[in-house]
Amino acid sequence: MIQAQVLGTVEVQALSPIDWAIVVVFLLGSMGVGLIFTKKASANISSFFVSGRALPWYVCAMAWVASGFASDTPLWVSARVRTGGVQSVWVYWAPLIGYGLGAVLFARLWRRLGVITDVEVLENRYSGKLAPVLRFWEGGSKALFFCPLIIGWVVKAMEVIAREAMGLPEEYRVWTTVIVIALGLAMCMAAGLWGVVATGALQFLLATAGTILLAVMSVRYVGGLDAMVEQLKAIEHWPGHTLAIAPEIGSGATQMSVWNAIGIFFIFWWGAAYCGDYAAQRILACKDSKNSSYCVLFFSILYYPIMAWPWVIVALCSMIVFPDLTDHDSAYPKMMVTILGPGLRGVLVAALIAAFISTVTTLFNWGGSYVVNDLYKRFIVRDATTKHYVNVSRIATLFMAILGGVIACMADSIEQLLQICWVIIPGVIVVGLMRWLWWRLNTAGDLAGTVTAWVFGFALLIFKVFDAPARMVLNLDEETNFSTDGDLLGARMILLSAMVIAVSVIVSLLGKPNDIEHLKKFVRKARPPKFLWRRVIDQMDVDYHAPETFGRTMLSWALAVISVGSLVFAIGKLLLGEPMLGLVNLGLFAGSTIWVFMRIRADFEHEQQELRHEIDADLEYE
Repeated sequence: MIQAQVLGTVEVQALSPIDWAIVVVFLLGSMGVGLIFTKKASANISSFFVSGRALPWYVCAMAWVASGFASDTPLWVSARVRTGGVQSVWVYWAPLIGYGLGAVLFARLWRRLGVITDVEVLENRYSGKLAPVLRFWEGGSKALFFCPLIIGWVVKAMEVIAREAMGLPEEYRVWTTVIVIALGLAMCMAAGLWGVVATGALQFLLATAGTILLAVMSVRYVGGLDAMVEQLKAIEHWPGHTLAIAPEIGSGATQMSVWNAIGIFFIFWWGAAYCGDYAAQRILACKDSKNSSYCVLFFSILYYPIMAWPWVIVALCSMIVFPDLTDHDSAYPKMMVTILGPGLRGVLVAALIAAFISTVTTLFNWGGSYVVNDLYKRFIVRDATTKHYVNVSRIATLFMAILGGVIACMADSIEQLLQICWVIIPGVIVVGLMRWLWWRLNTAGDLAGTVTAWVFGFALLIFKVFDAPARMVLNLDEETNFSTDGDLLGARMILLSAMVIAVSVIVSLLGKPNDIEHLKKFVRKARPPKFLWRRVIDQMDVDYHAPETFGRTMLSWALAVISVGSLVFAIGKLLLGEPMLGLVNLGLFAGSTIWVFMRIRADFEHEQQELRHEIDADLEYE
C-alpha cells in the first residue's frame, strides 16, 4: 500500500512496490557490471587505482560526471535556486573557468608524469630529506581528513533521499544508507577503479536520462515553459523572480557581494584548474595526455551545462509546486515523488542512488590510493608482493568508508561541510599551483604553505580568531561574524590564500632552491611551459620545446571557457524565454568547441614529435 503525506495541497507519494523492484534490480545489475572487472583490478595497484592507465577520454569523462553528480549535488543546486535564484548557481558553475585551463594545460602535465596519485608527484618535484616528509603530510591529511569530509557530505545527502524520495520512516533511513554503501563498498573493494568507472559510465546514462525526464515532466506539471516563467516572475518576494542568469554584483539583498564575486570568479576555480585529488586520479587513468585533455573538456561540457540545467528547471518548478517549503534541501526529492508516477519514480530514485554509489566508490578508491601508495607502500612496507599491496588496497578502501561515515554522523548539514572546504581548499590548492608555476618553490616553502592553510583555516572558521580584527579592518558591525557571514565568503578565501602565498614565498626565498639536476628530470618528464621554467630549462642540454607556449595556452584557455560558458547561457536563454540569444550562444559553443578540440589534437601531435626528436638525439649521443 502506498504511503502518502500531505504538504499544502500537494500529495507526496512514497515509492510503490514496482519502484522498489526497479531500484533493487538496477542496483544489483550495476554492481554486477562492476564486479566483472575484479580480475583486471587485481593485477597490481596501478590497475586497482588508475585502471592501468588505459581509459579512453569519453568513458573516463562520463564516469567522472556520475561521480561529480553524487546525490547531494541536485539537492544543493535546487536549494540555491530556491533561496537565491538562478544567478546563485554560479557557485556551482564558476569552476568551469578553471577546468578550461585544466583541459589545455594541467591535465596533460599530470598525465605525462605517469604517477598513481597527485601526492606522489611531490618526490618527483622536490629533492632532499624533507620531500618524503611533505609527501607523508599531504597524503595523510587527504586520506584522514579531506576525503572522509567529502564522503561525509555525500552520505548526508543520501539521508535526505531516504527520507524524502523513498518515504522511509526515520528508524529505517540509517540502515538504508548503510546497505547502499555496503553494496558500493563491496564492488569497489573487489574491482577498484575499473569497477568504479564501468558502473559510473552506466550510471551517467541513467542519471542523465532520469534528470531530463524529471525536468520535462515538472515543466508539464506547472503548465509549460511559458506558464512557468510567468508564475515565477509573479513571486516578487523571491530573489530570483527576474530569472537572471548572470549574477548581479552589489550590496543589495538579492545581489552577490563584491567580496564573494572576487572569491568565486578569481579564486574559487583554482582547484578545478589544478586538476588534483580525484580529478587527477581520472586524468592519470587516461591513455595519454591528449585523452586527458579531451576528458577534462568533455567532463566540463557534460557536468556544468547539460547536467545542471535539468536540476535548475526542477528547482524553479518546485517554487510553484512547493512555495512555502522551508527545508530547501528536500525540494528535489519531493518533486520526484510528486511529479513522477509509479515506475518512473523508481527509475529516478535508482539513478540518484546509483550516482551516490558512483561518488562514494570513487572517494573510497581515491582515499585508499593515498593510504596505500603514499603512506603504506612508501613508508611502512616497501618491498612486498603485488598481491599483498592489492589486499591492503581493499582494506584501505574499507577504512575510508568508516571514516566518512563517522564524519557524516557528526555533521549537521551539507552546507556546513561545504563552508569548510570552500575556504581551506583554495588555500591548499594555491600551493599546488605554485609547484607547477614557480620553479623556485622549494620543499620547505611548500610544506609551510600547506600547514598554514590547514592551521589558519581552522583558526579562522572554527576558533574565529580573525573575527575581531576583521571587524576593525573592514569596518563591520558588531553583529557581523567574519568567520560565518555569507557575504564575506570571498573575503575569507582572499585572506587565507594571501597568507599561504606569503608564507610559501618567504620560506622558499629564505631557503636554498631544490637540486637543479632533480628539477631537470622533473621538467623533462612533465614538459611544463618554457616561460614558467626558463631558469631550469636554460641549463638543460636538450633543445626543449613544450607544446604550450604562453600565447597559445591563453587562447586555448579562453576558447575552452567560452565553449562551456556559452552552452550554459544557450540552454538557459532557450528555456527561459530568450530564444535568439540562446541560438547565438549555441553557435558560439559549436564554433569554440570544434576549435579547441583541434588545438588539443595539434598540441599532442607536436608533443609526440618533440619526444621522438629527443629520443633520436639521445640515441645519437649514446
